[in-house]
Amino acid sequence: MKRCSKSPSKPRGMTLLETMIAAALATIILAAATALLLAGGRVVHNTEHVADSHDNARLAGETLLSAVRQAGAGMSEGLWVVSSGTPLRINPLFGGDGAGTGVLAATTTGNVPGTNGSDDLWLVVPDRNYLGRNCAPGAAMTVVKPGTGALQVNCVGAPSGAAPANPMLVASNMKSAALLTQTSVTSTPPTATVNYQETAVPGFSNAPHKGGFQRGDLVYPVRLLHFFIGTNANNGRKALMRAEGKPASDVSGRPFMDMGDPVVVQDYVEDFQVAFGIDATNTGDPTRYDFQHGLKPEFTPGLRSVRVSVVATGRTPRRDTRNEAVLSEDLPLSVENHTPATVPADGYFRSLFSRRAELPNLASASL
Repeated sequence: MKRCSKSPSKPRGMTLLETMIAAALATIILAAATALLLAGGRVVHNTEHVADSHDNARLAGETLLSAVRQAGAGMSEGLWVVSSGTPLRINPLFGGDGAGTGVLAATTTGNVPGTNGSDDLWLVVPDRNYLGRNCAPGAAMTVVKPGTGALQVNCVGAPSGAAPANPMLVASNMKSAALLTQTSVTSTPPTATVNYQETAVPGFSNAPHKGGFQRGDLVYPVRLLHFFIGTNANNGRKALMRAEGKPASDVSGRPFMDMGDPVVVQDYVEDFQVAFGIDATNTGDPTRYDFQHGLKPEFTPGLRSVRVSVVATGRTPRRDTRNEAVLSEDLPLSVENHTPATVPADGYFRSLFSRRAELPNLASASL
């Protein structure tokens, strides 16, 4: 009998049609995965941008509030300064309004009047470490001889440490104070003599009605701080800036002016607004304060509170599904009495930090 046997079949490859179908399916899957990854990347980018914006606003606002809470220690009844050769009693904090003119105009870098609607703020802030040190730059010294002119203070030993480039002091009876531009401190243990530029102004002191400085007044260092919105030269974007000040008349006729280049406090801050709360009738009720935009330097009884608002953005614009700037949502914000000009949306999400701070150093109940 003949036995039939089939030869083994040869391996069969993919047909051209099958190859084309597989390639098409792979292309679809890869395109979908790419689109999903790009969409996820945009979500992450936008989320990070919003978080970045929130952080910039919060950090700027908290820095301002920290300085505000320190301002005016020992100056609840005003600070005496020499302006154009004449003693003037001023608030230890004041500021211009972005919409104001004259004394109420806001200034920016180099005391140039602002044009973008943002406010500015001046603060007289004591050295945090003035207590607990003996006869050193930054220490609090006590007046031991009443009168005007150079101050004789208790100072055991020679003053230690280097004084700042433009040291300023206040002599305070913990109600009113006088701002002194220190020229030198001469030690003659157990006392020292503080010399200052305003010595030649007749009758200048923290209590003119008493005929000069009094025994027991404290003498301690302060800084004049100026906050405003300026342009950071490193990135061309707006930022919250701070400059150190000195007694002098600025372009708006106020008694302080910047004495050097400012530093960047926080980048990507485009607006800064301040409202000052006045307890005009001395009710002591924070809910009845009258808030106003801009405060003149001249002493204002009843200054009790400050509301600080800052608007910040992230570093880069947000993107939509077409990888374009989100044009419909991201616009400048209106804050306090400042309504920005109408401009095309730029993709920058804006975060607003607004908080009210009481001024503990200006309330008599805090003494």
